[in-house]
Amino acid sequence: MLVIPGYRILKVEPAGREKFTEILCEASAGGVREHSDVVYFPGCRSLKIKSVVESGDVFRLRIKGVPRSSLLRGGMIVSAEWPITEVRDALLLPDGKPVPSETETVRGGLLPDFNRERFIGRGRFHQEGSFFSVRFPHPFPLFPAGILSIPGPDGIPRKFTVLYPGKPSKDELRKLNAMARRRPDPHPEESEVFGRILHIRGFVEIPPPLYARDWKSADRIGSWLILEDRRKILERKILKIVSRPGGADKELLRKSDYPEGLILAMVGKMVDKGVLRIRGEWFFPSGEPGLSPYHRGWLKKILDSGEEGVRVRSVTGDSDRSALEVLHRSGLIRGGEELWLSEEAYRALRSRLIGGRKKGDVISMASARETLGGSRARTLEVLSLMDSEGSFSRSDDGGDRILL
Repeated sequence: MLVIPGYRILKVEPAGREKFTEILCEASAGGVREHSDVVYFPGCRSLKIKSVVESGDVFRLRIKGVPRSSLLRGGMIVSAEWPITEVRDALLLPDGKPVPSETETVRGGLLPDFNRERFIGRGRFHQEGSFFSVRFPHPFPLFPAGILSIPGPDGIPRKFTVLYPGKPSKDELRKLNAMARRRPDPHPEESEVFGRILHIRGFVEIPPPLYARDWKSADRIGSWLILEDRRKILERKILKIVSRPGGADKELLRKSDYPEGLILAMVGKMVDKGVLRIRGEWFFPSGEPGLSPYHRGWLKKILDSGEEGVRVRSVTGDSDRSALEVLHRSGLIRGGEELWLSEEAYRALRSRLIGGRKKGDVISMASARETLGGSRARTLEVLSLMDSEGSFSRSDDGGDRILL
């Protein structure tokens, strides 16, 4: 059985002078280290653990990121590395007994007795092909292969293995039913549950205990498994999106028909392989950036302007400003505050400004302006670019720059 590392809240301390919220907890699977990425359930809220103090079986945590009023006794703080989703529906493997005729209080998932306080409400069960489905009045945090339980008539809880958090499509349900006839075990190994999802969706996120397993039928990318044919399709989709002039950021990549986490893991893999490159928060294919004739026309204007550059305020059209931003993101031009400059022009101006100077020399605005030819806009742009590169420190009064 997979056990999630984290903490179950026993008590939320009253507000005091302490700026962080203090809570008393019991640990699950050893708890989570300070400063780890963690999530609070119910609510799926990211928070930070500032400190952990152990006292016997009780742990005092100082946390930030979730309002005190949102913390519930029985709530869980768990590792963000686990593929937990909050859903109102789930598909369960049946236990061989009839479908529960009434709504029942459901426990488990994050911890065997999670939801014993009944803050999520009762679940309603139905037959769904070879499986049971359950619907909750409020989102329940679940993950594949998690164990849920309901009270049994003989006092022994009935246990169900979560096969699919959420509601599968009709095609996915058909495929799952076909698998069920070959694999009737109501509580299979965790790897089999994740394997079933992998083969009906083409990808699945797995928890850390399964990372080391040999998944012969799939590629592992970060915490994700993906079938080879789906990986090739996703790579082509990503390349198509980032090949547009100006590349693509996370927001544009999110428009693909794949989970954001899988897309970003794939992008990271493609960067490591040299298929993609990163500039700031934007992704581009390796090699020369793709440009339209319109962008190339603007690039020529910037190159032809030399050290004079093109004044930012002289560009008034939205399409023109957009084209210059594309060239800037692509690393083909510099500036954007006062002037747009070509890379060659900026390097020449920078070299002229620091030529003959040494580390520790003071450069004032007046001396920089004299060296660069008297243009205030040009001087401000070059100094701003050099500031962003870490070429200077500031004098005590903040007026002059000291060459590093």
